[in-house]
Amino acid sequence: MKERWVDGFNVMHLLPELVARLESDPEGARRRFLRLLAPLVFRSGERWTVVFDGPRGGRAKAPGPIDVIYAPHADSWIVEALERHRHPDAVTVVSSDEKDIGRRARALGASVQSAASLLRALAGDDAPPEPAEPEKPDSVSPEEVDFWLDAFGGGASGEPKRRFDTLKGDDPDPES
Repeated sequence: MKERWVDGFNVMHLLPELVARLESDPEGARRRFLRLLAPLVFRSGERWTVVFDGPRGGRAKAPGPIDVIYAPHADSWIVEALERHRHPDAVTVVSSDEKDIGRRARALGASVQSAASLLRALAGDDAPPEPAEPEKPDSVSPEEVDFWLDAFGGGASGEPKRRFDTLKGDDPDPES
């Protein structure tokens, strides 16, 4: 079964109505967020887990088929759970933190969906949100590796080569 794990506060901080409420009524803001997610969760047919940073540990009740986890650090919980998961490729992690949790989740085999994409789906897109395309390709060709090693000084000579091949004839020193 496909699963979607949401870094709760990470996504909530992109919703102005909830950001204002988080300071005065964090539990109310969390409940409101879960109610906003519920219709999307039902339409998706996936199992959803929302992980909230918080001092209290454990699980909580939520509307519909949403599991709620409270963890001291949501990112750490997600990474550790992916490391233990039998099929991390069946998990899509939702976060706006592409450089840390997104990179780590992809390295473990999960897909990553941007928080912005989830918010667009909450705003009325009929289809369940799709995982985001990776920021970087999964692999590169040997030619690409050689090009970048030469360009940045990691080639055979250790010195960067001057590259003018994109300027087509504007090479001031064609012998280099």
